[in-house]
Amino acid sequence: MMKRPKTANFNESWGTISKVTTAVMSESGVSQEEWVEQITSVYYLCMAMPNPLAEPLYDRLKEYLVEHVKRCREKVLAEDSDIIPTYYQQYNTFSRGASYLDNLYMHLNQYFTKRTIKNEWCDHYRHSTEKTKKFEKVQDLAMNIWRDEMLEKVHEQLVSAILQDITYDRRGVSAHSGILKDVIHSFVEVQTHEEPTGTVLQLYRDLFEERLLANTREFYQKEAQKLYEKCTVSEYMNRVIEKLDEEELRLRKFIYHTSIAPCKKECVMKMIADYEHILLDEFKLMLRDDRIEDLSRLYILIRRLNQGCKKMADIFHDHIFEKGKGSIELMNSGCTPQDYVDALLLVFSKFTGLVTNNLSNDRNFADALDRSMTKIVNSTSDTKRYPRSSELLVRHADHILRKNVKNVSLTEVEERLRKFIDLFKYVEDKDLFQKFYGKKLANRLIHNMSLSWDLEETAINGLKDRCGYEYTSPLQRMIIDMKLSDDLTKELDQYLKENNSPLPVAFSVNILQSGAWPFASGPSTPAPEGGGAAPPEFNIPQDLAICIDKFKEFYSLKHSGRRLKFVFPLSSGTVGVNYTQRQYTVSMSAYQVATFLPFQDGEQLSREALKTASGLDQSELSKCLATLVDSTMVIFDKEKETYSLNYGYTNRKAKFKLQTSSIKENSEKEVTTAYQSVDEDRRIYIQAAIVRSMKSRKSLNHNELIQMVINMSKDRFSPSINMIKKCVEVLIEKQYIERSSTDKDTYQYLA
Repeated sequence: MMKRPKTANFNESWGTISKVTTAVMSESGVSQEEWVEQITSVYYLCMAMPNPLAEPLYDRLKEYLVEHVKRCREKVLAEDSDIIPTYYQQYNTFSRGASYLDNLYMHLNQYFTKRTIKNEWCDHYRHSTEKTKKFEKVQDLAMNIWRDEMLEKVHEQLVSAILQDITYDRRGVSAHSGILKDVIHSFVEVQTHEEPTGTVLQLYRDLFEERLLANTREFYQKEAQKLYEKCTVSEYMNRVIEKLDEEELRLRKFIYHTSIAPCKKECVMKMIADYEHILLDEFKLMLRDDRIEDLSRLYILIRRLNQGCKKMADIFHDHIFEKGKGSIELMNSGCTPQDYVDALLLVFSKFTGLVTNNLSNDRNFADALDRSMTKIVNSTSDTKRYPRSSELLVRHADHILRKNVKNVSLTEVEERLRKFIDLFKYVEDKDLFQKFYGKKLANRLIHNMSLSWDLEETAINGLKDRCGYEYTSPLQRMIIDMKLSDDLTKELDQYLKENNSPLPVAFSVNILQSGAWPFASGPSTPAPEGGGAAPPEFNIPQDLAICIDKFKEFYSLKHSGRRLKFVFPLSSGTVGVNYTQRQYTVSMSAYQVATFLPFQDGEQLSREALKTASGLDQSELSKCLATLVDSTMVIFDKEKETYSLNYGYTNRKAKFKLQTSSIKENSEKEVTTAYQSVDEDRRIYIQAAIVRSMKSRKSLNHNELIQMVINMSKDRFSPSINMIKKCVEVLIEKQYIERSSTDKDTYQYLA
């Protein structure tokens, strides 16, 4: 029930209220009856008639608190007192008492809350600039008095004692550790009621934090100097890591959380930043001597510095490139693909492990590794226009995926392919790589030399993950063609069986899509892959001709309107050799078969007779005869200028393939042709990129156009500025674009 206001004797009421106030602030205890009675007394003073006595009560309470805090201050500064525990005891008692006073004087708080709202409204609308007196909640008043009468006047001695205790703790001596945190936090707690909130920490920063940072700076400067003078760099790093970890625990234990980061920064500046040049110089020696543990410690320290990891990564990049020079020298000296890839993998694996295990996969070092490996892989000698890395990597992959790999498990092959893909991502000339890879893949598929289609698809999927579907689409189409051809061969066998029309010899056909395979003009003219003369015609052996006719009949029934062109330069056959003591099965090209079969009808044959029987021209016939003679299956009689079978022929293998004598020559020609083809493809690609850019923008200056073309081409190759300029001139001549009449460095699109 609301009590009715009445007249009140202020002095008499204050006398009893002050006694309870003193008991509260000294924590001497107050009975419940007395507590309730004095709350009522405060109410009657605030609501007194005819004039409320709230303001005199507020002033008297303020005076009381000021005097009380002064007495507390005298105890804190007493000569025989230990300032930190004394302050701690006085502050805790006072802060608890202030919260109790807030309840004791709650009617005073309510009175001034309502009055403050009313006065603020009046101040807003009155014309006078005079403001009404400001009143605070009792607890806020008490804490402000503590701030003004205690902290503002004892902070020099108190902060000095706190910093001394922190220094003792840094040296391993414990002093007041249980209460130090509460003492430090009191600098913040006395202002937690302040608005705006940004001013809450102002006292803490002004009185304590600035001196704390200066003390930390001075302490760790001396500590770092002392450690550096008596320790090796390795020992210094170890000790600094320990010191920093200890300091962080100390800061979290004692200091207000906003000071942790600034203090850690001071430690880092004095113990790491001031010695950064020495540590980075030592980093070079760590890399040289493979001091892995030291390297990990150095990273833990350097990553705390702004731009520290970047400087360290630059040294890392230079070191990797120095180590990779060996693989560049191997590439330029004509090494085997395996030696080259092994040299690259040695560098890549070592430093990838270093980045992963010792450098926390830091982006700076990962980027440095990528940049250095890209530089190594794409290095070229002064005599060559293109780096050989594309060619050597493709030949290495070809070696992995061929059937001739012995004593290697499927898991090992897959691991080799994974490493191959890891190196592929550093190849800049991806269009050149695609040329080489397509040719090698076609060769494996056509001659049935692929270890496994699943492995082929694994390799292609790895390339697709790096370069996208469009890049690997021609390769995937080749795999699809071979799978469809397998199904087609089974259907052919079923067709012949149903029609009781057996073939004279075993026969299978691969149907290749024109344009999907890496031939100059589609599968019909593949032999000279650089676009030379058409493949030579020859007399198809009779048994083979029967098989071809049967297949054409079957295929025309299955697919109408499709045109077949047999690609004999890529065809092969298996011949049984029965004229020797031991029977052999020999795999030959179609032209070699046509050259070898006439020996069934004659003991000795002249070159002219073989030419007539095979139908081959002199050039191709010479290659086939040279292969047969080199293998010693056929003997050449120089006097009679005739060729005859070698009945005494022997071979360790019962099944083998007859190698062409010009394989090396064809391989070198293939490389040259690939380079020429890539040049032409790049010119076309760049011209198309220029036209697309100009069509979308209508007008571009020279530098903008160059940059757009480079950005459009970077996923396939790195175009030279000179090549782009030449393509621009070509398009100007073709009237796709023109130079602006007002600015010669600006191009305009011609619709």
